[in-house]
Amino acid sequence: MENLEMLGDYRLTTQLTSQNSGFSVWGYGIKNGREYFIKQFLSPKYPENDNISSPQRLQKRLALCEDFEYSKRRLYQTLNRCSDGNALRVHEFFRVGPNYYISTQKITAPSWDIERIAALRDVDKRRLCATIAHAVASFHEGGLVHADLKHTNILFSHGTSGIMTAKVIDFDSSFLETNPPLPGEEIIGDQVYFSPEACLHIWGEEVPLTCKMDVFALGVLFHQYFTGKLPAFDEENFCYPGEAVANGEMLTLAPELPAPLAQLLGSMLSPDPQDRPAAAEVFEALYNGPDGPGRFVGSEEAAKVYSGASTTTAGGRRWSQAGDL
Repeated sequence: MENLEMLGDYRLTTQLTSQNSGFSVWGYGIKNGREYFIKQFLSPKYPENDNISSPQRLQKRLALCEDFEYSKRRLYQTLNRCSDGNALRVHEFFRVGPNYYISTQKITAPSWDIERIAALRDVDKRRLCATIAHAVASFHEGGLVHADLKHTNILFSHGTSGIMTAKVIDFDSSFLETNPPLPGEEIIGDQVYFSPEACLHIWGEEVPLTCKMDVFALGVLFHQYFTGKLPAFDEENFCYPGEAVANGEMLTLAPELPAPLAQLLGSMLSPDPQDRPAAAEVFEALYNGPDGPGRFVGSEEAAKVYSGASTTTAGGRRWSQAGDL
């Protein structure tokens, strides 16, 4: 590895790439003998050694970077404090030269497509979905909205007990409920999972953006996990479920869903965010409700579902190569 580049305190083990990531570049690096996933933000750029810009332009760029640093610090501190271990914590947020980076624990995860998950036993699907809901509930307690929950932002892995578990990743689009995107600001995410209010926001309407956005996204995602397909909607006139709901259309759930599960998913996909359950209630319904795995196992196995909580730590926080995250 002697020819690989150093990035601050990290020795890169791969070149940074934009593959499958339109708004950042990423790769892997080693620090203190441990390997990490590293992501570089494409913007903003800190005006280091900027001798060209006017004082006004320089001040504007510095102010933009200060706002970025402040919002990211608050976001990652909230995530690290609230995560149950299955919402992937940020190890470090730092800057090298003009570029900002984060590092997280590297996870080697099997590739599971939606069809494979849909083919699992019902109790195993409930366990996976309950794990995801529990992780989302953990950061919702801190008022953190993920805003881009989708299949590719869930990593699946085997816990120490051998039980398949899941981790929520990629908080690039996230925000705190107390600091939502302003009217007219873009929401970066996969529109297949956008809630109706997210659609209304990007259409220019002023609507509250809350943690219930994530609950709608989970409703779409869990319907895929249980049935292998999206909830049905008028695809001739609309492209996405949330778009259809925002226009007053109703989604149709797969008829093979058991009645209690259909009722739960239907409530998660309600047009009005206030009518949706909280993520913690979704977890409770999936895990301890009818046919849930919590009804058939003891507390020891229940704890193993969240095996990441006891093995993942936030440690080693650092901001801009000095100080706390």
